[in-house]
Amino acid sequence: MSRRRIGEIFTRELLVIWVPTLLIVLLAFGVTYYFFLPAPPRTLVMTTGMEGGGYGVFGERYRQALARDQIRLELRPSSGSVENIKRLMDKSLPMDIGFVQGGTGSSAEAPNLVSLGGICYSPLWVFYRGDETYDDLSQLKGKRMTIGPEGSGVRKFALDLLRAGHAAGPPATLLDLTTTAAAQALTEGRVDVVLTFGTADNALVQKLLYTPGIKLMNFSQAEAYTRLFPALSHVILPKGILDLEKKIPPSDVHLLAPTTNLVVRDSLHPALVYLLLDAMVEIHGSSGWLQKAGEFPTLKSQDFPLSDEAERFYKSGRPFLMNYLPFRVATLVDRMIRIVVPAGIILVPLLRIVPWLYTRRNRSKFYRWYAELKYLEFEISEHPRPERISDYQTRLDRIEASVNKVNVPLSFYGEIYTLREHIDFVRRKIADLN
Repeated sequence: MSRRRIGEIFTRELLVIWVPTLLIVLLAFGVTYYFFLPAPPRTLVMTTGMEGGGYGVFGERYRQALARDQIRLELRPSSGSVENIKRLMDKSLPMDIGFVQGGTGSSAEAPNLVSLGGICYSPLWVFYRGDETYDDLSQLKGKRMTIGPEGSGVRKFALDLLRAGHAAGPPATLLDLTTTAAAQALTEGRVDVVLTFGTADNALVQKLLYTPGIKLMNFSQAEAYTRLFPALSHVILPKGILDLEKKIPPSDVHLLAPTTNLVVRDSLHPALVYLLLDAMVEIHGSSGWLQKAGEFPTLKSQDFPLSDEAERFYKSGRPFLMNYLPFRVATLVDRMIRIVVPAGIILVPLLRIVPWLYTRRNRSKFYRWYAELKYLEFEISEHPRPERISDYQTRLDRIEASVNKVNVPLSFYGEIYTLREHIDFVRRKIADLN
């Protein structure tokens, strides 16, 4: 056999073993890359709140923050927190993120949602007209009140709080106007009281604070309400925070406020979760009317379980790679690192078993002939029949001819020579039968 022929045999044997191995490894990488660690999407959808409200302002700021990393954020107005939860729960809707007030939902109702933390207080502002001064909801019996539309967080809280103060029933009139319509109705005197949630960024809240003839309720029993309704916090609008020179408001105003949380579907890509957490610190970390710098984002008042990424973020900060690399590059490198681990679990055993498979495959080409040779030797040794010498010789020649046709790499030619020696050994036994 020529050197060229021996080289071809060696190459073919290697290909038979290594090509399937490489295909398996590539398949493992591919499956991990596309199914277990997919690239983060470039578009997200956020359900915010009523148009013109504080959540809409926040949503725009998130949109600008994510745009710096080429993530497009679509904003979808809603009636409020309750509707936001329903949208996020509905898997047929393309919703990823939403603002949810504490006390309006729970993980039992929406097991597919997780929280990224609290982002701000959303005070319950109770504006009213008249000469009297009110400091508790129980004093609003018989008033014409707007409590927000169906699906809003303010409607749920307003009904619970008014019922607790026995002010929700007749002769009171409860209307479901939007914040804009309610503010206009109060200004025009068509309603007596407006109950609304809003942050300091809410333009309508700021407008009503400065409107002549409109007063803001100062809850004298705010602390009692927080004991009866644990989702509410007692917050203070400090004296002079609106205008220090004119001392507006003229005294501290005690308010009730749930904590607004940023809630996402648990299927949201981890890389995007970290982007949102960064944006939360940027947008909500400064001081405001009702909170000090660094008070938000926070882990308190969580109705939904905290996401794994958020837990790590609050404990140790953003991932190492995101501190030194652009978002897209950091995400790609992180995915590569994560792919190496599961692929390595497959690759390392394969690398160990391939040499064994290679040896096994080539040695198996001799096993059949060793079996036939052993059977022939046993027959000659245990049941010798001199009259069958010719048959023995024919069978032995067939074994030898077949062995001479076996194609193996050069490293296994020792096996061929050993088998030939054994064939000669049996041939001598046949000769001894004469």
